[in-house]
Amino acid sequence: MDVVSQESIEKCAEEVHQLVQEEGLNCLINNAGINVVADFHTVTAEKMIENFHTNAVAPLMITKAFLPLLKQAASRGGAGDAGSMGIQRAAVINMTSLLGSVELNWGERANNFKWYPYRTSKSALNMVSRCMATDLESDGILCMAVHPGWVRTDMGGSAAPLSTEESISSVLSVIGGLTEKDHGSFLNFTGEPIPW
Repeated sequence: MDVVSQESIEKCAEEVHQLVQEEGLNCLINNAGINVVADFHTVTAEKMIENFHTNAVAPLMITKAFLPLLKQAASRGGAGDAGSMGIQRAAVINMTSLLGSVELNWGERANNFKWYPYRTSKSALNMVSRCMATDLESDGILCMAVHPGWVRTDMGGSAAPLSTEESISSVLSVIGGLTEKDHGSFLNFTGEPIPW
């Protein structure tokens, strides 16, 4: 799926609908992301917009396209406690970054990653996650943001401490245990809360 193409998003939602039918979709993980590196001196409007489109706008548009399937699953109640929130019922998980934390980018806790497009787009995704949590709560759809850790990928680089397998295993463990108390939260890959 091309996450910056509405046509591609809608086509994917229709293909998933054909697979899940009346069961609906229990868990949507918005994981696409880019990092157009730019500091204060090199940042341009185009670099900002490119990052925002992929990292903040796309998860919102994808969730909107998949919302009928999520509502369908949520209305069925899911496994276990029919009234509970979680991936057994319906959930939207937005993969974000610790670097999007406004609170952690100040004073002694600030770091040297001055990536304006990436960091601000992840901060925007965090707000999108909170707004969606408010809007989707009445439908019984859990919505939250999770930081997968610093992972050895093309974007994370070879110095990152986590392998993709370690990150994926940890994130799946966290999202598998989500409940109502985690609705609207920002957690890291170990399940610990991260300041907004």
